[in-house]
Amino acid sequence: MTSTPQRVTRSMSSQPPQPVAAADTAPGPPVPPRNTSSVLDAVHLSNPFQVDLVIPYSIALGKGDRVSEQREIREGYEALLRALEGVGGLRIASRVPKGKKGKEEVWMFIGIENEKVDELVEVEKLLDQAHNLPPRHPTTVSPSTRLRLLYNLLVYPVVQHGLGITPGQGKWKRVKGIVALHDEEADKAWVDKWTLGGDWRIGLLKGLGDKEGSGLGEHQPPAVHLYFDFLTTYTLSLLPLSLISTLVYFLTPADSYPPFYALILSLYSTIFVAFWRIKERKLAVRWGTRGSESVAVSRLRSEYVASVGLDKPSARGVDLVDTIQAGNDLKRDVKVALSVPVIIACGIGLGCVLMGIFVLEAFVAEVYEGVGKRVVPLAPTALFVLVVPQIVAAYQGLAKMLVKWEDHPTPVGEEKSLTAKTFAMNGIVAYLGLFLSAYVYVPFGPYIMAHVQHRLSKSGYEGESVKFAGSPEKAGLGPRTSGEKQKAIKAGRLKGQLFAYTVTNQVVGAFLENVLPYILRFVDDWRAGKTTIKQAVKRDGDKTPPRTDEEVEKKFMDKVDRELSLPDYNLFTDYAEMVTQFGYVTVWSIVWPLAPVFALINNYVELRTDALKICKHVRRPVGDRVETIGSWLQTLSVISWIGAVTNATLIYLFRPSTTLAAQTPNPHIPATGSVHLHNIISTYEVSPTLQAILPTLIPLVAIALAASHGYIVLRWIVDAVAERILWRGSAEEAEVQRLTERGSRDVHERIKQLSGGSGVRKVYQREEKGVFGHFWNGGEEGARAVGSVAKAE
Repeated sequence: MTSTPQRVTRSMSSQPPQPVAAADTAPGPPVPPRNTSSVLDAVHLSNPFQVDLVIPYSIALGKGDRVSEQREIREGYEALLRALEGVGGLRIASRVPKGKKGKEEVWMFIGIENEKVDELVEVEKLLDQAHNLPPRHPTTVSPSTRLRLLYNLLVYPVVQHGLGITPGQGKWKRVKGIVALHDEEADKAWVDKWTLGGDWRIGLLKGLGDKEGSGLGEHQPPAVHLYFDFLTTYTLSLLPLSLISTLVYFLTPADSYPPFYALILSLYSTIFVAFWRIKERKLAVRWGTRGSESVAVSRLRSEYVASVGLDKPSARGVDLVDTIQAGNDLKRDVKVALSVPVIIACGIGLGCVLMGIFVLEAFVAEVYEGVGKRVVPLAPTALFVLVVPQIVAAYQGLAKMLVKWEDHPTPVGEEKSLTAKTFAMNGIVAYLGLFLSAYVYVPFGPYIMAHVQHRLSKSGYEGESVKFAGSPEKAGLGPRTSGEKQKAIKAGRLKGQLFAYTVTNQVVGAFLENVLPYILRFVDDWRAGKTTIKQAVKRDGDKTPPRTDEEVEKKFMDKVDRELSLPDYNLFTDYAEMVTQFGYVTVWSIVWPLAPVFALINNYVELRTDALKICKHVRRPVGDRVETIGSWLQTLSVISWIGAVTNATLIYLFRPSTTLAAQTPNPHIPATGSVHLHNIISTYEVSPTLQAILPTLIPLVAIALAASHGYIVLRWIVDAVAERILWRGSAEEAEVQRLTERGSRDVHERIKQLSGGSGVRKVYQREEKGVFGHFWNGGEEGARAVGSVAKAE
């Protein structure tokens, strides 16, 4: 049956969902049988109506001008419906959910025909060929590709042959999102494989999502696919390092800071970064995503399209590459450069706040012996919890404003810029405490505490209510901390902090990611009267199948309601967690060699909990193609360099020396303490002068510079070796060379013909009517809801 929808009430309402063609069925869910009215044959499906995307459209009236709001609702809905109906090969349905008081919405359901998918695949192949992207050779169109192509059709700007729907912006501001529904059968099979029957050797050694792996590339979008491949590679790299770290921990003296282990850490971090840089390049060629992040191929931001005038009718048919290259590249570079001082200033401000909290916790709490001694140590933690998140949140808002001001052409470029700016602040929060402990508190803590006591004593603050540890008789120059207090400031503090970061924080993070969402969801359902404790416990046991079409639809609508209430998936959080952990391992594990072991254990669990989170606790991710992990690769390189410098300086400051006791006996310094730490502490009795500090600082700076240059040489050697071994002569390199020899060609006219860009909408034939054809009622029900809002007083 063929129909050309022209009105809201006739938008393909007679066209039932068509089962997926044979070329697309392999990785997808089972399809309901055709020419049958039995609902029992299809109730096992989580998506019986073959819905691909859901668009929630708000029809809620606010407290403003009701007439203008009613007109806005009607015009926005009509624009959305016209845009969807203007594309051939889409099925459209609308429903008004029940029981959403205060959140009135119309849910637009979108399904795409297989012929339209084939058309979009062909268009993408032509664009890839025109810009020398490596070809892909899939035997089927995977579910993730199917969703991505439909999603891109909706959100790509008109100049890129899309509909230009931008949720929450402009005329689309009442469009609350474009959401893909979870395939519960595929999700369950994937999670069960990893959580219940998952095999460490098979799951990791074959590579999660590769051809022989778990099929993640068929089920999840490219960005998620690449993240799991990165996580798998990183976890595997921790295996040999964990073995070496365990031997170092048990076979070397405690707090010995062995130089050979520092060298191993530098080699590990450099080799891992070089290996991943080449692996992601090869994966991009293998998956056909190399070059997909370029502005010539990637999706353009609607704001950027408007800023360069590509949204005007006169821009139709222009060469996008030339237009973009002639745009505001220089202006954007200047803006990025101007944002750097702002970021540095914010980082310094946050560092000062953290340093103040650190001083309160590490210094004052150590010497305070007065009223409320048990309460005072809790004050820094309370300040950290209350103040730091607020500062970080304010900075994130500022970072988003800066990125918007920079006006990047593509969402991928915008995300890279935001990632670099945001993680810079997160890194300060994650690592500054350890750096303060290592370079301020441990070497200079006793000196600072002694002088704080001395100053307060002179000022008359030490009395009945304020007392300090230690006795002023020692050293004859003022109060000194006791020997026990001196011992407490040794490197054990660093180990305690590192344990808290690598173990405690990871356990808390796992709880927040995977347990808390269940609790919050139950609380929300319980408050709404949707469930009880008994029902929640027995929920998995209730598998009574619906027996009528109405029951099937109600169950499906409950699923949609549940998934629309979930948050969007944010890859930044997962990458930030792993990159931060990489810093703890490579920069600080010389302090506590077991850090890589606990990181390995955490990541073994993380692979499974991340899969569970993606399937259960967030909306199904849909995104553009990506070829790299973005700014995270540069961040890993910077962390590797910091690790080389930090390990060298820590060895210089804290490496034990058996000759220390013979040099200058001091009851406050253990005989196996560091020579340089001893030299610092031995001058506590005199005022600090440049002459006293230089003998320690000059060699420290020299060692840091030598370590930095040594790392540069090491990285150059490792990169050259990795390039020659892993890339030269590979099939991926041959493919890239073949593509560079092929010239590009103009395919805009061919794309217009395929997509109906000439003004004639392509209509797809349907021979048979499948089950639940009544579901696809076009925009009729939504139009009635919009009309009722317009009539409301």
